[in-house]
Amino acid sequence: MQTNQNEINRTEMLMNYIERLNNGEAWESVQNDFRETFGSVDAKEIVDAEKTMMQNGVPLSQVQKLCDLHSALFHGNTRQECIAQAEASVAASIKTKRKMQDMPSAKSAEIQGHPLQILTMENEEFTKRLNQMRKLLTQNAETKQILNSLNDLKAAAVHYDKKDELILPPLKRHGVAGPADVMWNVDGELRQSVNALIRQLKQTDEPELPQNVKDDIRRLCARMQEMIFKEEKILYPLAEKYFTEEEWQMIDQDLPRFGYAWIKEIPQWQDAKPEKKQISIEGADGSVEQAEIQLPGGTLSLAELEGILRTLPVELTFIDANDTNRYFSEDSSLFPRAVSALGHQVYECHPPKVIPIVQNVIQKLKSGEENAISFVTTKKGRKTLVRYLAVRSKQKEYLGVLEVVEDITDIA
Repeated sequence: MQTNQNEINRTEMLMNYIERLNNGEAWESVQNDFRETFGSVDAKEIVDAEKTMMQNGVPLSQVQKLCDLHSALFHGNTRQECIAQAEASVAASIKTKRKMQDMPSAKSAEIQGHPLQILTMENEEFTKRLNQMRKLLTQNAETKQILNSLNDLKAAAVHYDKKDELILPPLKRHGVAGPADVMWNVDGELRQSVNALIRQLKQTDEPELPQNVKDDIRRLCARMQEMIFKEEKILYPLAEKYFTEEEWQMIDQDLPRFGYAWIKEIPQWQDAKPEKKQISIEGADGSVEQAEIQLPGGTLSLAELEGILRTLPVELTFIDANDTNRYFSEDSSLFPRAVSALGHQVYECHPPKVIPIVQNVIQKLKSGEENAISFVTTKKGRKTLVRYLAVRSKQKEYLGVLEVVEDITDIA
């Protein structure tokens, strides 16, 4: 009972901080009180309180303010310093360094080849590039140089994809929903901001950028640096606390599907295990490759069927009648899929703000209102056609949804 009461009290205090911010109270004042109250509380307890708030109907946008406060608790910077000014001198200050060193990181990040070490290595390269961008802005570098640096930052999307698909969904399945609900949306905003700034710079003829554009880039760098901090000091320790060895091994198997950001030499993890192939069909001679599948249009061996699916110039994902991920193409470079997502609800593989859209698409196909829904988007610089097709039996029974992703850059 005492534990429940403590949780209620923490939630009430957190709500009070949000109300104070909404009423216009200075960020620094609220931050100082927050740090004084929660400075000795484990990060998990704050995350649990945030989870309770969302379960009680508190809007995600409000909880996201707490995410900033939560980070500031350990980071020691004011919101203005972190977001607006983004000065390298603040990040390098002795006080900030001491606070960051005092907060524990995930020990697994020090194990050679462990998924958390890979992600941390990417963050180290990420930080180098953010520092380089700040240097270019301070030196009033030419637009072309800054554009090149921004293009280099696009690789952050590869890092975010791994985090969003491999770390956040299983953490949410462990009952820690806060990071997934907040970080996934922010990652999307950061991707969009990079691409928007690149488009803006490509359209300018000015040899040197105006001050307002430089300020936009500085704010982007600050938000990206803040996300690195949240990953290493909040997200990774939580994942280390909850994930099993088997879950880490599955994540390790999935890493190559998503690729790597900026790092070329990928260390091997000594506890890695080869990916298991779940095959239960056997031929008359006991050979899996010679197993035959009878279809209305003919007979194929399992090896032939696998070869056909691998050769098709599209990426396929099948979601069954219960909205569960059942299959995806072995080569899914445009829309990488995690093996760990198989057997879980499709909604777990999408950021919170996209889930209502996915639900609407599936409902229209499931009800028969639509049999196909399509749109064209840009993915990894390629023009991409995405189609959602209702899959039904001969008796018109709904079996699921087939997502078909096709690169049409060179044919459209």
